[in-house]
Amino acid sequence: MRLSLLVSAVSSLSAAVVAADYSGPLRPQVHYSPPSGFMNDPNGLFFDQKKGVYHLYYQYNPNATVAGNQHWGHATSPDLYHWTNQPIALAPDSPDHYIFSGSAVIDSENTSGFFPNQTDGVVAIYTVDSPEVENQHIAYSRDGGYTFTKYANNPVLNSTSKDFRDPQVVWHPETGKWVMTIAYAHDRVIGFYTSPNLKNWTHASNFTTEIVGEEFECPNLVKFNVEAGNKHALFISVNPGAPLGGSGTFYVVGDFNGTHFSTEATKGELISFGKDNYAAQFYSELPEKSDPISIGWASNWQYTQDVPTGPLEGWRSAMTVPTVHRLVQVDGKWELSSLPFDISSVQGDSLASKDTTGDDVSVDFSTVKSNAVYFDVAINDIPNKPTGEVTFNFTSSTSRDFLDGGIHLDTGLFWINRAGTLNYTTANNPDFTPTVNTTVSPLGDSFAFSGVIDRSVFEVYLAEGKYTGTVDFFPSAPLNKLTVSVGELSQKTTVHVDAWGLKSGFA
Repeated sequence: MRLSLLVSAVSSLSAAVVAADYSGPLRPQVHYSPPSGFMNDPNGLFFDQKKGVYHLYYQYNPNATVAGNQHWGHATSPDLYHWTNQPIALAPDSPDHYIFSGSAVIDSENTSGFFPNQTDGVVAIYTVDSPEVENQHIAYSRDGGYTFTKYANNPVLNSTSKDFRDPQVVWHPETGKWVMTIAYAHDRVIGFYTSPNLKNWTHASNFTTEIVGEEFECPNLVKFNVEAGNKHALFISVNPGAPLGGSGTFYVVGDFNGTHFSTEATKGELISFGKDNYAAQFYSELPEKSDPISIGWASNWQYTQDVPTGPLEGWRSAMTVPTVHRLVQVDGKWELSSLPFDISSVQGDSLASKDTTGDDVSVDFSTVKSNAVYFDVAINDIPNKPTGEVTFNFTSSTSRDFLDGGIHLDTGLFWINRAGTLNYTTANNPDFTPTVNTTVSPLGDSFAFSGVIDRSVFEVYLAEGKYTGTVDFFPSAPLNKLTVSVGELSQKTTVHVDAWGLKSGFA
């Protein structure tokens, strides 16, 4: 990942877990954000099955609320919602070197030789960015991923390029080798390398596809279990020049044979119709046959270093909620379905469960301590030629701030508008696009959407996750009332609204 600003200071933080204040009015409660400083891409996601612990590493500047001085921050969770901030996992060796994005795996068979008499050794694979070149390094952990020792013979993969980064490594059981997926960023090419031991890498193949954007970054090769066996999807992030501006992430579905990725798709598809879902990384070491789980960076390089959480609360950027993905076949084409990972551990009391054909459904969540809400809207008995719209509106009881959206049933157009959140608008940054939208087609005889609003991050999921949107927003006062409205619906069409308060993962 290329940074627009490099800060030369190297962290001297102690090894103690850093205390953090998560009480600020803009601080998300079910989305992870760093204890302080600046965060961007998720890195090294792996699940320790024996201990039941999910590990999240991330690009981190602990000394400022702008990008640069890149370390690997670290947090752990039993459920992907309740997080404990751990000491920094990887730090650069000199002021002009930066620990860029990468991945982590459990080397259970000790292919690396780092872990005699051990089955839970962790190896991190990451890019070291220097003024001249980007090379790939590894580090190993004998305590389950909490502290790392850098390999003495780094780098394990040399280059002569400043645009060779973001390795993601998976085990390929059919060939008995590790596979690295990596970006030749400026060339807009994804490379595949193989290794028997995580130390010695051999180039296997290259792949590219039609994607809008200037540079490829943060690729992830992900296996999906489908009825016919399995398929693979290749996720590629681009920055700058994504279709909505700035950064965005695409996927393309195909097959991987251990060395080559092939696909019948002619172009990649965006994973989100919002502007704020970038560099998604997928968990390794999940139980066999599990659906893939990812976490993305809920921000955009066009404005991430400028948003008001920095001066107001001393941190910038959050992650998306953990997301479960499936591949579904629609008219012979594989499409991605994405929904929140099991939210039950933070799901609180029901705030509403109502049917309506015309009256507004209002939900006051001012007493929900987290100020975070999960809601679901189901529209039933939609005729072939529907009319009307169903809208939602989050407002503040103490200011003019609001965030709204909804669907026009006649066209299938679904939209989100953040222009009414007044702490940060296009007046602050013209790239902070006020509205985003997508078209749901076909709508069918029923349609549902659900969402999570979390102080300054909003995520919505349409049609069982076939369409998703993530947007940041920054109100001048907390939004604490939800109103779902219907208008001019067809005679038999009904709407059911559910809403729940969410508990903080940082209380």
